[in-house]
This record gives sequence, structure tokens and C-alpha cells, in this order.
Amino acid sequence: MKQKKLVGYFLILSTFLTLFLPALNLSFTHKYQKINLQSFSKQQLFSTDNLESIRNYLVYKIFNFSLNESQVIVGKDDFFFLGNGFGRIIDKAKGIFPYTDKDIGLWTNKVKKLQNWYKKQGIQFIIVIASNKHTIYMDKLPDGILYNEGGTITDNIVNALHRKDIPVLNLKKVLREKKEDHQLFFRADTHWNNYGGYIGYINTLKYLNATYKEIYKIADCDITEITKSIGGDLTNFLKINHLLSNNYDKNYKLTFKNNRQLCYGTISSTNELEKCTPGIKNKFNQYSINSNSPNKEKLLYLCDSFGLANSPLYQETFNTVWRFHLGYKSKVGLGGFIQEHKPDIVIYQVVERDLGNNSIIDDIPQLP
Repeated sequence: MKQKKLVGYFLILSTFLTLFLPALNLSFTHKYQKINLQSFSKQQLFSTDNLESIRNYLVYKIFNFSLNESQVIVGKDDFFFLGNGFGRIIDKAKGIFPYTDKDIGLWTNKVKKLQNWYKKQGIQFIIVIASNKHTIYMDKLPDGILYNEGGTITDNIVNALHRKDIPVLNLKKVLREKKEDHQLFFRADTHWNNYGGYIGYINTLKYLNATYKEIYKIADCDITEITKSIGGDLTNFLKINHLLSNNYDKNYKLTFKNNRQLCYGTISSTNELEKCTPGIKNKFNQYSINSNSPNKEKLLYLCDSFGLANSPLYQETFNTVWRFHLGYKSKVGLGGFIQEHKPDIVIYQVVERDLGNNSIIDDIPQLP
């Protein structure tokens, strides 16, 4: 008898939800996405996405908790962080990620070979570590996650690189200092905002100058604080972007003072350069030429998604910038590209959570 009642309750609840979902989806989509209601499909009408977003948003606001902790966790003061499902980033922050000195030795030996290869080509080479949000805003992590200062795998890799005289810039110290003045990372997103990218850029140029005794000039620009009107990749995991306020996050607008003479082009999978044309583009496997740059050198910039924020600064700074994703694999290979175009500088900028991954160094360039 009890089972029959439970089945009855289930059928009543199922019927209610079946009737409720179309009304909810029509209302939400019309309000937040401005879609023509007549174009709705049956799948959209009965989708549970909006129901999930309401549930996730209520749990976040009431309990300060994520129902999808493998991808995103909720910290203090409405800060969201990447979950342990991505490169075991939480374990790395806590200093419990398993590794051995042998692992670090093998990886840093590969980096040393990479450094030596570029040195033979007469190319200035540095590695830049774009810190995890967890490392910079460790004070915003939930109480149950304690950042292990000085005891992370990053600390040990950086120490090993320094012992082998490999030029590596860890941005942790300067980003922590500057966060007292400005918000450097989006609260709802994994990445740094334009100001965080600017700090990374400024200190990379200073490090290049100090390492190679150069005097590369820094791009001159004004920085204006603006609000970011949508959420980010982290809140998107919870499907709550459309429920956040219009001024949830901070970003910064960069206005360059030089007379810009920039063109952009795409780099094909066979490393051919498509026509360089005016117009702002910000994607991977592209190049730019700035005929009015303060420095006439050519930069090869290998980066991940963190590089999208500071690429415009490098494009203002150097005559030519070729930008590839760190995981880029062309049919021809990087060595041939370097031999043909002869960059003066190469910067490997890698987000901290991927430091130590073989994917960014296994494809050591070889000249044909």
C-alpha cells in the first residue's frame, strides 16, 4: 500500500513538472534570451535547464554551495573557483597532489632542452606562469580548502627551473600585491580580467629586459574600470549566468595612446599566413603586424586562454606577433615556422594548473 502511495505521489509530481516546464521555459527564454516564442522546439519546451538553473542559484545564494563541485566551487564574497575535476587544481592548492622529484626532474630536463634549442637559434626565451585564481585569492577559498603556502607542486617546479638556470617568471608575488588595489580576476570566471592580464604583461616585459639586458618599451595606455554584464565560465557550469546582476563583475578597458597601425591575419594548419587586414581579432593561430610599434622586434607568443587578455598589449608593443595555443600541432611543425619567420623573442605563458604537463613541451621544435 505504501509503495502505491509513493508511485501516486511520483505520478502527480511528474505531471505537475511536465505541465510546469513549458511555462517556465517560455517565460525564462523570452525574458533573458529574447527568442521568438513561435520558434520553440518541443525539446526546448520540456528542457530541465531552467529548472536546474533556479535550483543551483537558490542553493548558491542560500547555502553558498555548488551542486557541481567537480567543476566549480563557491568561495567567499561571491567568488567562484574551478573544481578539482580540472587538473586536480584543488589538490594542487592544498599541496596534496601526488608527484615525485623524478617527475619534476624529467619535465624540467625537457624544458632545458627547449631553452637550449631556442638559444641555438639566437632567440630570447622565457616561461611565464599565469597563476591560478586559487593562488591569488586564496583568502576567498571556502574554509575547508587551505592553500599550502610554499608547499605546492608549482613551488617545487619553479625551484627546480631556477636551479637549472631556466628563465621562468612566476607572477604569484606581484599579482598578490596588486590585488589590494584592483580586482585582477573575474569572480564568476576562471580567468584574470584585463587588469590582471596587464599586470602579467608589464612584469613580463620587465623580466625580459632584466634577463636579456634589453630596453623594450612598454605600450602606453589608459585603463578605465568597467562592469562586466554577464557571468563567466564558472557560473555557466551552474547554468546561472542569466540570473546574475548586470554589475556582478569588474573588468577594465585599455585605451592605447599610440597611433595604431595594426593588421591581423590567420595562420593555417600548414603555417601559411593569410592576408593581413585591419580589424580587431582575438583568437588563436593568428598574427598581427604593427607598423607603428615602439619596438621593432618580432614575438612568437605561445599561450593558453589566459593569453587572450594580454595579447592586445603585445600587439601594441612589437612589430610582429605570432600567437599559437600551447597545444597547437601543425602539419609542418613549429621548427619550420621559426626558421622561415625568425622571431626575436619567444614567450611560453602557461596557466599554473597546467605547469608540469607534457603537452606543452613534448613537441620540441626541430628544424627540417
